[in-house]
Amino acid sequence: MDYISVGAKMVSILLKGAYSKHMEWKFERLEERARQGGMSTEDLIASDNRFAVFMRVARAFEHCSNTEVVDYLADAMIGSIKSGDMEEKPDLVQMAIGALSGVTKTELDILATMHRHQVYVDADFLQDNESNREAFVKECEDTLGIGSTMLSAIANGLVRTSLVTNETPGLSDGVQHSNSLSPLARELFSYINLARRLTE
Repeated sequence: MDYISVGAKMVSILLKGAYSKHMEWKFERLEERARQGGMSTEDLIASDNRFAVFMRVARAFEHCSNTEVVDYLADAMIGSIKSGDMEEKPDLVQMAIGALSGVTKTELDILATMHRHQVYVDADFLQDNESNREAFVKECEDTLGIGSTMLSAIANGLVRTSLVTNETPGLSDGVQHSNSLSPLARELFSYINLARRLTE
């Protein structure tokens, strides 16, 4: 008996089982959230554009293990369909949803906190934008337990997603917490918010 080949087969079987289990609950959650939003599973893949985004969501599922991240991905897909952007602006939808691939829960919490405080690069600077930024930093410290220096490092790392910009107009170089959410992030959160309104 070839023990190496038996061992390799066992590892392969175990990995396939682990992968299947790792992915199954995520698709079940996507299906449940779609139902809550008035959509069937078939609605999620009813066109080439939808199927392409579905596959981006599936690839993003491979890199996450947190229910909240799965829900954000599901809601982004559902909201993009409901908004009509899936058919009208499919490339933008793919970029927005694809940007969440590989994002951790901590990173997502920071993005959501920035969104709540409207820390966007295209925000109206006639409004009290700096107080929004200060409130964002304070909430991250108080609620997420992320200190100012670490927050700055994580926000800089989020530039890789295209959801966060490197600089904010009107702020000089080297200012801590000068990152802002991009217009792509605004689109992404509009899809997520739309999907969540459907189930409220």
